[in-house]
Amino acid sequence: MQSAIVWDFDGTIADSYPGMVKATQYSLEKNFGINISESEIKSEVIKTSIRDYVSNLLLDENKVTEFYKNYRIQEKNFQNLIRLYPDTIETLDYFKKENITQFIITHRDNSIFDVTKKLGIDNYFEEIVSVSDNHIRKPDPEMLNYLISKYYISSQQLWVIGDRKVDIDFGNTVNAKTILIRNNEKTNSTYQVKNLTEIMSIIKKDTL
Repeated sequence: MQSAIVWDFDGTIADSYPGMVKATQYSLEKNFGINISESEIKSEVIKTSIRDYVSNLLLDENKVTEFYKNYRIQEKNFQNLIRLYPDTIETLDYFKKENITQFIITHRDNSIFDVTKKLGIDNYFEEIVSVSDNHIRKPDPEMLNYLISKYYISSQQLWVIGDRKVDIDFGNTVNAKTILIRNNEKTNSTYQVKNLTEIMSIIKKDTL
């Protein structure tokens, strides 16, 4: 099989943080009277995930469950704020024409299917894997192993691309090549880039 790419979604191919941050801020204030600035929430969420951030903040799984009741409603209300990065279509289209199979693995629920359809990018992906399908969250390798087994992917030909350390740790669990994007954090990623366009030349050079 040719090279395959597993994309993260939020913060990688689409800027969805504005809505996610607003939904987090609203739900913390609504449920627990906790008022935190959007900038502080975003900086913490990018480090790990909303679930990890809220779990560490609330220190109670029942409270986390209560948080998500409001969060999921609000996040859907803010989905109109999601925007593709300027070079997303160009990049996805390039890899499609190169016959490189593309996937999304995301911590989002099943809303990812509506979101990608509304953004007009759903046809670029062979499969989109969501945690709603009872998969184990990143960085556990279960979701990657699922794709590797189903599509007979060699880990040596697999690229995992994301904007957070957890995405890099995720790819490293199966010895895939990894690319960290839009993040200056030090990680053991194979490459670190500022935009999607750089990724095209990296993978093109690797496959020559």
